[in-house]
Amino acid sequence: MKRGFVPALGTPLDENGHLIKESYERQIELMIGAGCVGLLSMGSMGQQAFLLPETCVETAECAVRAAAGRVPVFCGAMDNSIARAKRRIAAMEHLDVHAFVLTTPYYEVDTKEQVLKYFREVAASTKHGIFLYDLPGVTKFKITLDMVKKLRETTPNFIGMKSADINMLRKIRLDPAFEGFEIFYSGLDNMDVAYPWGVGNILDGMFTCTPATTKRFIDAMEAGDREAAGKALNEILDLRDYMCELDLWPAYSAGMNLLGCSGLHAPDWSEASPADVVEKVREVMLKMGEPVV
Repeated sequence: MKRGFVPALGTPLDENGHLIKESYERQIELMIGAGCVGLLSMGSMGQQAFLLPETCVETAECAVRAAAGRVPVFCGAMDNSIARAKRRIAAMEHLDVHAFVLTTPYYEVDTKEQVLKYFREVAASTKHGIFLYDLPGVTKFKITLDMVKKLRETTPNFIGMKSADINMLRKIRLDPAFEGFEIFYSGLDNMDVAYPWGVGNILDGMFTCTPATTKRFIDAMEAGDREAAGKALNEILDLRDYMCELDLWPAYSAGMNLLGCSGLHAPDWSEASPADVVEKVREVMLKMGEPVV
């Protein structure tokens, strides 16, 4: 993959929990237009844990179709048992995806060996690549370097991982045993520091509602303009923090709607943003130069 940003796409749903395809397609076009080098469909920002099984399949199909080979597509397949994860992957196996993305089981898990068994057996069920998604804040389990090394030795289609653990990613990057291994860094707060280190590509859900600012950030980093990059990143972080202050899920959904991506980009238990919150988000996004409609 080329170096650059990979957005964790939001998943726009109707009142019945089904994908709004036109909205998803628009989001993907915004991201490709901003210069993304890949797409993560149904990550944590894409509500993979909350989606109906049939919605997972239609979302993956829509992402692959809309990307049309222009950038690789990664699909979340997180679950809490080997059998369930295998079934989830089997339903999407026919698609031209670059890799399926797995977290550790997030309801209950005890040991490293149990987690490795989960990853190995799920990986063995697919012809596609497997990415690990190191998300200890949600799963309450930290994937460690020794686990990554063991899995790399035993699982041929284990091709990459996403993590905010920059020390682990740097060690992987410098290890000849990981030649060709793909790394996505997910620590949004210091991506301007991590990016020039060459730890890999950067991935976050906030990129989806800040296409113009994200493009400015990447362009500045590629040009070596650290000051401009820092300013652009600070704008993204300020919007994220403001959305968290307002209530992240409904505020994020409002932001996506303001970009012309209709639907609920949040779990179905999330309340819709009131008009005054939407207007506040609009003001911030307009100030950033985002293509609000």
